[in-house]
Amino acid sequence: MTWRTDEPWVQVYVDNSNIFHEGQRFADQKAREDRGAFRLHFENFLKLAIRRRRVREVVWGGSTPPPTDSVWKYLREELNVPTELIPRSETGENGTVDSAIQLRMHRHVRKHRDDPGTIVLCTGDGAGYYKGEGFLYDIEGFVEDGWSLELITWTHCCHRKLKAFAERRGKLIPIEQFYSSVTFIKGGRRVSSLSVDDVEDFLIGR
Repeated sequence: MTWRTDEPWVQVYVDNSNIFHEGQRFADQKAREDRGAFRLHFENFLKLAIRRRRVREVVWGGSTPPPTDSVWKYLREELNVPTELIPRSETGENGTVDSAIQLRMHRHVRKHRDDPGTIVLCTGDGAGYYKGEGFLYDIEGFVEDGWSLELITWTHCCHRKLKAFAERRGKLIPIEQFYSSVTFIKGGRRVSSLSVDDVEDFLIGR
C-alpha cells in the first residue's frame, strides 16, 4: 500500500444500519434491483472512504461483516488499522449504536486534538440536532475545532441540514455515484472495480 503522506490522517465512522437500509431502498426504487439480495461490498466501501490516506481508526457500527470477510484482511494486513466493531443493538434500536459511534468520535477527537485530521462520516442521519444531540451537532463542533469533514451518504435520504453542512464546510460523496463499485446483488450483479483516481476526479469536479 502506497500512502498519500501529503494528506491529513483520516478517521472513519460507519453507521452501517443507515447505509445498508437506505442502500436497499435505492436498489429497489432507483436501480430496480432485488433489495433482499442487496449487499455492501465492505472492502470497496472502505477504499472509497480511505483512498490511500493514512488511517488512525475505523469504527463500524451496526451489523458487521463476518470475521472471514476480506475487509478485515484488507484492514489488518494491508492497512494495519485499529478497527472497532459495534454490534447491532439486541433491541434493534439504532439510537443505541449511533450513540456508541458518537462516543468513539469524541474520544478520538480528544485523543488527537493537537493534530486534527479528517473525519470521514458515513451516514445520512442528522436526527437530534435541535436537542443538542446526534451526528450533525457533534460534527459542527469538530469542524469548528479544526477538523475536516467528508460525508459519505445516500443523497436521497440524507438529512437536509447534514447534507448542507457537508457541502458548505466539507466534502460530500454521494454513494449512488459509485453504486456499482461498492455494492453487489447476491446471486446476481457482481461488484465493479473501484478507481481511487475516479473518486478524486469526481471530488475535484464538484
